Amino acid sequence: MTRWPIIALMPIATGSTAAKMAEPLGDAAVRQGGSLSLRIVIGENNPDLALTLSLLLNAESDMSCVATAASADAVLAAVDEHSPNAFILDMSLDDGPSLPLIRVLRGRLPAAVIVVFTGHKNELLKQHCMQAGADALVVKASDFEDLTVALRLAAQAAAARAAGGSSPSDS
Repeated sequence: MTRWPIIALMPIATGSTAAKMAEPLGDAAVRQGGSLSLRIVIGENNPDLALTLSLLLNAESDMSCVATAASADAVLAAVDEHSPNAFILDMSLDDGPSLPLIRVLRGRLPAAVIVVFTGHKNELLKQHCMQAGADALVVKASDFEDLTVALRLAAQAAAARAAGGSSPSDS
């Protein structure tokens, strides 16, 4: 199987180093039943992909999909209803591009994990996402494991920022 690299907005290690760095989740995650957990809203206008991601995330012990949404308005409604601490966002939702949504989410939830999940792979897009406040960008052709590693590493970086320390990407 061909593995596509993570396009990240922070330096991310790969392989066993990434797996080691990605566990356990930091304090930015929510404690539930004694374990740390990311409560994720998926912003994706392809309902089949949103369902597939939801099922796969719910199989992870430290992640749960609390809502899927096809539009920015629906993502914001899910914030009020489900109190998520992480987002997976397609670059294009039913009501337009996701960059303005990323800015709104970063302003409302500064400690949230925001991962852009897109079919587009280019440096300019990565720069725009970083400027908007995303933590990472993962290409849709990547393995699912790349997405979960990006989520975990972004959660650790968020926890380190909140604690005033260095993130795994700083080492």
